Amino acid sequence: MASVGVRELKAKASQIIERSARGEPFVVTRRGRAVSVLLPFDVELEDLVLSEAREFVRMRERARREDRAGRTVALDELERKVARPRAGVISRRAR
Repeated sequence: MASVGVRELKAKASQIIERSARGEPFVVTRRGRAVSVLLPFDVELEDLVLSEAREFVRMRERARREDRAGRTVALDELERKVARPRAGVISRRAR
């Protein structure tokens, strides 16, 4: 992976971004220390945002742990649970 200093990145931003868009990753350094990575953007923006959202990451990890432990629910059972209104819960439409 190529490395580029902040000063060089500022001076050659267009060329470096073009190279990155074609698939070349860069490590961005400041005073010789890696501070960032410049990667081609080939994922959906929503996926990128969700992958960094703390609450989503916690929920995903919890679901993975439950799956590994065998605590899963069949799809038809989940659909019944979601479709059935819970006692004492007033829907937004009814308010």
